Formats: sequence, C-alpha cells, structure tokens
Amino acid sequence: MFVVTGAARGIGREVTHRLRGEGHRVAGLLRAGGSPMPADALDARVEVELSRPDELAAALADFAADLGPVEGLVHSAGVVRGGDLQHTTAADYTLQFAVNVTAVAEITRVLLPNLRQAAGTVVLVNSGSGLTARSPLAGYAASKFALRAYADSLRQEEPGIRVSSVYPGRVATDMQVEVRALEGAEYRPQEYLEVGTVAEAVLTVLRLPPDGTITELTLRPWNGRGRG
Repeated sequence: MFVVTGAARGIGREVTHRLRGEGHRVAGLLRAGGSPMPADALDARVEVELSRPDELAAALADFAADLGPVEGLVHSAGVVRGGDLQHTTAADYTLQFAVNVTAVAEITRVLLPNLRQAAGTVVLVNSGSGLTARSPLAGYAASKFALRAYADSLRQEEPGIRVSSVYPGRVATDMQVEVRALEGAEYRPQEYLEVGTVAEAVLTVLRLPPDGTITELTLRPWNGRGRG
C-alpha cells in the first residue's frame, strides 16, 4: 500500500494515478471539502484537515490500523501564503507551518509502524524555496527549510525506512498561479516543470532497489527542450 497526501490535486494526483497504473494500491489523504476525486481513483481515502494537526492522530487511528504495511508515504500537500516580512502575519506563519511541517510530521508519526513493517520510503515534496529563500515567499521558505530539517532528523532516527526530499523548481500547478500572482508576474506554464515530470521523479525514488536511497533530489525546468 502507498499513501499520498494532497492526492486530489497537482503532483499528488499524478503520483496517485501513476502508482495505480502500475498496479499498486493507493490510499489518499484528502482535504475536507477540497477538490473532488472519483470514487474509483483510490483504494482507500480519508478526509483530514491539515491545518489542525493536533486532530490528525485521532482522525487517522482507524485508517492506520487497517492499512497494513506501507511501502511508500508521499507528502505532496502544501500551502503558500506570500508577502514581504513586514506584512507576513502570525496567522500566515501558523498556517504554513501547520500544513507544510507539523501535519507532515504527525501523519508520518502515526504511520511509522506501517512504514517499519514494509521498510518503506517517505518522500517529502519540498520546493526550491526549501533551498533558497526569497521574497515575497519568506514565510513559505521558512516552513520548507523546516521540512528539510525534519527529513534529516527522520532519516537519522529511522534507519529502517528510506527518507527522500524532492526539491522541484517552478511547476505548472494551481499553486504556481498563486505564487506568480504574489510576485506580480505572469504565469507562463510553458517555462515550468510539468506535473508529470515531478511525479515521475517521485516514482523514481519509490522504485529504487532496496540497496540504495536517494536522500535529496533537485529538479529544475530545462530550457533546452526541443533543441537539436
């Protein structure tokens, strides 16, 4: 069994589609009231509110008990709130850290027994902002830097599971539309990574034979497409 957060949109949706296309069973963690997903698109699902991570353990208890071994846990859900530092509020920081860091840590904690059973892999879809902070995404970058630190610590504490951080550059998703609006710039999807490309990078991590691990994978748009 594989578990994907943010399975109803963007990268998470494409990862789910490709895993099931390869014959794997996939359970999705979906945001309550979020984007709809066909009933047959997942083998199991549960609605959760990632902005309230203190409620996740109770919400996922029965779900985790029924899952059995988890071969892979892909954290794709995320949220961004922009603004320069003088206009980034406590609520902006709280929301981004809750969804992008604390919920990730809590979901992983709840599913650790399942991951240990399968010697599974945890993939954290981070961001270029997790490597280089820039305005007007300082609060978002802070949460993604924290996610990187969490991945490093999880890797040290859980040698029986593999932990990988994937750092995509700009991706043609709904979130990128939000980011470009925050930056006051035009959204140009032809210049960004395609969702399927990032999903394939995630699956590359998950498919890796058990004698190796990809701890960090950085992915950037390539402007050489179509040359030669």
